[in-house]
Amino acid sequence: MQFDSLAYLLLLLGTLVGFYGLGPRGRLGVLLVASVVFYGAWSVELLGLIAISAAVDFACGLALGSARVRRRRLVLAASVITNLGILAYFKYAGFFVRNLQALLGDAVPGSVLEVVLPPGISFYTFQTMSYTIDVYRGQLRPTRSVARFFVYVAFFPQLVAGPIERAARLLPQIEQALRIRFSAANLLVGTRLIVWGMFKKVVIADHCARLVEPVYANPEAFDGWAIAVATYAFTLQIYCDFSAYSEIARGSARLLGITLMRNFDQPYLVRNVRDFWRHWHISLSEWFRDYVFVPLGGSRRGKARTLLNLTATMFLSGLWHGAAWNFVLWGLYHGVLLLVHALWSRRPGAGWIMARLGGVGRGLAWLCTFHLVVVGWVLFRVDALGDAGVILERMHGALGRGGPNGMQALFLGGVGAFLLLSALARRGRWRERIDASPAAGLLFYGCALLATLVLGAQDGPQFIYFQF
Repeated sequence: MQFDSLAYLLLLLGTLVGFYGLGPRGRLGVLLVASVVFYGAWSVELLGLIAISAAVDFACGLALGSARVRRRRLVLAASVITNLGILAYFKYAGFFVRNLQALLGDAVPGSVLEVVLPPGISFYTFQTMSYTIDVYRGQLRPTRSVARFFVYVAFFPQLVAGPIERAARLLPQIEQALRIRFSAANLLVGTRLIVWGMFKKVVIADHCARLVEPVYANPEAFDGWAIAVATYAFTLQIYCDFSAYSEIARGSARLLGITLMRNFDQPYLVRNVRDFWRHWHISLSEWFRDYVFVPLGGSRRGKARTLLNLTATMFLSGLWHGAAWNFVLWGLYHGVLLLVHALWSRRPGAGWIMARLGGVGRGLAWLCTFHLVVVGWVLFRVDALGDAGVILERMHGALGRGGPNGMQALFLGGVGAFLLLSALARRGRWRERIDASPAAGLLFYGCALLATLVLGAQDGPQFIYFQF
């Protein structure tokens, strides 16, 4: 069930009517039913996987909360092995079999390649696994309500593509939402988030997709400037697409009295790759920081170990995004960028040099960071690794062979305008000012809604992160 579909809007409306029309017990049932219906629209059979993951972590949480359990590590291992086992089989089995077949030929059976990837499996397994880890660490008391825990795991606004919420944040909000009264303020904030998310998805992301898909499907058929336009288009597409999902998820949850975390904070305006990951897919970045990087030793065991931990974390982050070598290389690419940044920032005089360069240095740092991220998106988007070489070679060759045609120049100017307006909006706090003014808010979001209805791409692609 797509967020930008009539079916989802009807489900959300029906959920709101039932939610605010019933008492606490009835509201919990409404959230359960809505979550089951939402995921069941994708696959009724695969609901069983969510139930298994939730049941295992609910039981492990209770066991870890009991003072009589001595072998706590075994309980934690049961959670981690179950969740990673489910994820490994359904998401990575085909990847490993294909690579084994490439090495060993027909000696390896290929039936496992038929495994269907369950929507949102990377998100809900990480979310439910983090619950057990937090209970194990003593940072969270286990819940004793099966229904509340299942709503935490399968809460429909963020089930398929996040944000990946921690139980310490979401479970108390679910409990509180069961007792709150209908709020006009929540209605206003939630509606605005949904409208803005819809605008970014169907007006910006889906139209960019039309430029991207034919070029990346057959890059050898296009010249360097056409490929460059498609690459910048994908840079906008993936940001507007994924942040749109997060906005709609946050808006839907806010209508129910629940505040989900902000998952994007203008990542294309930062001046180094470390800050990019602090502003891009924040919930995933924090998950890998807290449950992978820090347990590996973080930055506490010397420079060499820190660099190794960074590389390992980004390798796993790339693999999390997809069972393909291009995602692995994308993760390693960002790992190398983070290594270079870490080494540079630790050099004596690095801060002094940047301070001496002033505004020019900050501008160059932003320009370099942005284009390093753009190059990374080439690895992320290609269908085959060989295409990445073609794309990068032709884009590089285009720099010395004339300029873009009129439409290409117009689009590239639009990308520049998008970034400039984003920077001005952040500096001038435009969104905050608009939201604080009823008249300005009505005009701004009314225009966004009108543009969504009039200019929105018909039959656009599904949200990119649904595949993860």
